[in-house]
Amino acid sequence: MAGAPLDLAPNVQRYDTVQALRFVAALLVVITHSTFYASERLDPDLFVWKGGTVGVDIFFVISGFVMMITAPPFQKVSGGWRYFAMRRVTRIVPMYWIATTAKIAMILILPGAAINSALTPGHVISSYLFLPTRNESGSVEPVLGVGWTLTFEMFFYAVFAVGLLLRANPYIFATIIMCLAAAGHLLRGDGDWPVWAFYFDKVVLYFVIGMTIAKIVSSNRLRRFVPYMLGGLVAIAGVLIILGQLDWSRNAWLRTVVVTFIVLAAVASDRLLTGRIPRPVLFFGDASYSLYLFHPLLAPLVPAILALIGLEVGWLSVIGSITAALVGSALIYVWVEKPITRGARKLPFAGRLPQPSKVPAAAA
Repeated sequence: MAGAPLDLAPNVQRYDTVQALRFVAALLVVITHSTFYASERLDPDLFVWKGGTVGVDIFFVISGFVMMITAPPFQKVSGGWRYFAMRRVTRIVPMYWIATTAKIAMILILPGAAINSALTPGHVISSYLFLPTRNESGSVEPVLGVGWTLTFEMFFYAVFAVGLLLRANPYIFATIIMCLAAAGHLLRGDGDWPVWAFYFDKVVLYFVIGMTIAKIVSSNRLRRFVPYMLGGLVAIAGVLIILGQLDWSRNAWLRTVVVTFIVLAAVASDRLLTGRIPRPVLFFGDASYSLYLFHPLLAPLVPAILALIGLEVGWLSVIGSITAALVGSALIYVWVEKPITRGARKLPFAGRLPQPSKVPAAAA
C-alpha cells in the first residue's frame, strides 16, 4: 500500500484509527500528484508540493502492522500460508490489473494524455506481474506509475508467506529478510544498477517498523510503555530539528521518526477514538486502495479540461483533481472493488480460515 487494502482475518481487531490513517495517507498522495498534474499540464508556475509522498511511507508501515496483527490465525492452521497468500492476491491483483489495463487503454486511445507512455511487451508483462521494470525514461516504474509501491508490497507479502510456509516466526523471518534487502542498498549505490536491485532499498524497513508496532501493542507487557515511546520519538525529532536535520526526502531520519510516531499514535489511540471517527473518513479508508490506484487516471482529466476551455487557474485544477479522484474512486470502490472482493472470497483458500482441528491432512 503502498495502498494495498486491509484484509483482516476473523477474530482480529479492526483498528478504525488505522482505516482513517489509510485515507489520510492516500489523500496526501493525491494532493501531491494533483499539484504536479496542474503544474505539468496547466500552470507551470504552480508550486508542486512534494510533502504528500510521506503517505506512501505511512502505507508501508500500516502494511507491516496489519500483516503482523493478522498473522496468528494463519499460524494456527495447517497450510495457513496458502490462505494468507491467496487472500493477499485476491485483494490486490484484480483491482491493480484493472487499473493497469485502463492506463494501457488510455495510452493507446490518447497517446498524448500520459507521460512516459511508451509500451513494450516486456514492460507491460512485468507491470502485470509486479516485477520491477524500467519505463522509457529509465525509471524503475510500471505502466501504472503508482504501482511501484505494490512491487515492494508483493515482495513483503511473498517473504511473509514463505515464513509461514517454513513455520518460522514470521516477525523474525521477515525482519531479517527486510533488513538484508535494506542493507543491499549500500551495495547498489546511486549509479547504474540492474533492475532486480530495485528491492535493495531502505524503504522496506517501514514494513519492519509496522510489524514492530504490532508486536508492541499486542503485548500486555510492552503496551504500557507506548506513551514513553511516543515521548522518545518526539524527543528524537526535536534533536534532529535542532541539529538542522530537516531533510524530508524518502528515508530521511526525520521523516522516518515522524511516520513512526504517527502510526504508533494512531494505533495507541484506537480505543479512545473508535466510534468518534466520522463515517465518511472510514468509508474512504475502506476505499483508499481504489483512490490510490485510480487517482492517476482521474485527477489529470481536470487540468486537461481546464486547459481546453482556457481556464488556466492552478489552484482550481488542484481542487478539481482532488474532488474528481474522491468521487471517482468512491464509485469504483462501491461498484467494482466490493463486488470483486466478495466474488473472490469463493475461490479456493480465499475464504474463511478453517478451524485448526478440521484442516484435512492433505492441506499440510
